[in-house]
Amino acid sequence: MIVATLEQEERYRHIHPQFMQAFLFLQQTSQAELAEGKYEIDGQQVYALVQEYDTKPEAECGWESHREYIDIQYIVSGREQINYAPLNQLTGGSDYVADKDKINYESSVSPGSSLQLGAGQFAVFFPEDGHQACIRSGQTEHVKKMVIKVKI
Repeated sequence: MIVATLEQEERYRHIHPQFMQAFLFLQQTSQAELAEGKYEIDGQQVYALVQEYDTKPEAECGWESHREYIDIQYIVSGREQINYAPLNQLTGGSDYVADKDKINYESSVSPGSSLQLGAGQFAVFFPEDGHQACIRSGQTEHVKKMVIKVKI
C-alpha cells in the first residue's frame, strides 16, 4: 500500500510498467469535468472509474480486495477515510467475483491503518491489501474519486 500526492508520483512509476500511463492520465485529464463512468486508458489493461458519492459511517462501508488489478484511488475533490489491513487480518471472505475482480470481507481482526485522503492525494492498493473506502472523516462529504485499475 502506498499513499502520496500526484506531485510525488515519479517515485512510484517504476513499480509497474503501466503505472506511467495511469499517472499521465491523472495529470493530463480535466478531472473535475469528467462525468461518472468508465474511461479506457489502455483497453482492459489500464482504465479509470470515475465515481461520485457522499461518505458514510464506517459501519456501512465494506472491506474488499482484488486479484487481477491494482487500485490507484485518487481523490479529485472532497475528503474521505480509507482503512487498510493485510488480507490475513480480514475475516469472512466471500467467494471471488471474477467479473468485478472483487472479494468482500466482513471485518478486520485488528484495527489496521486509517488513511485520511483529500484532493490531490492517492492510495495504491495491491492484491494483498484489504481496503475499506468511502468512510466519512468527521462530517459527511461529497467525494469525487478516480479509481485507476491496473492489470497485474
